[in-house]
Amino acid sequence: LLSFVRSFWIGARETARRMIGVPDYAAYLRHQREHHPERAPLVYAAFFARAQAARYRGTGGRCC
Repeated sequence: LLSFVRSFWIGARETARRMIGVPDYAAYLRHQREHHPERAPLVYAAFFARAQAARYRGTGGRCC
């Protein structure tokens, strides 16, 4: 039961974040490891600032 509640909470939190436009840092880190291993990933604060700037600029924030 505890694992179900934890899994549900994580899913609900991620859904809420997507609904309000908060970017997924874990997905960004996975992408960096898989596609850009030579680059150091941004710290969360820099990642969030870049994502918000891209969101309000209308570029979508994608690198590739």
